[in-house]
Amino acid sequence: CSGGFGPSLAGPLAMGYLNNAYTALDTQVWAMVRGKKVPMRVAKMPFVAQRYFRG
Repeated sequence: CSGGFGPSLAGPLAMGYLNNAYTALDTQVWAMVRGKKVPMRVAKMPFVAQRYFRG
């Protein structure tokens, strides 16, 4: 797992591995962060769409 503050989202974000039963979009999951249970939501990547030209 990896996580941190996402300045483009103005909030925390994380990436990690899940069992197949929990991989549907918008599924609520829980993670332990510094000993506390934190709610999270399964989202499609990229978290923020690119807004620059790649040409």
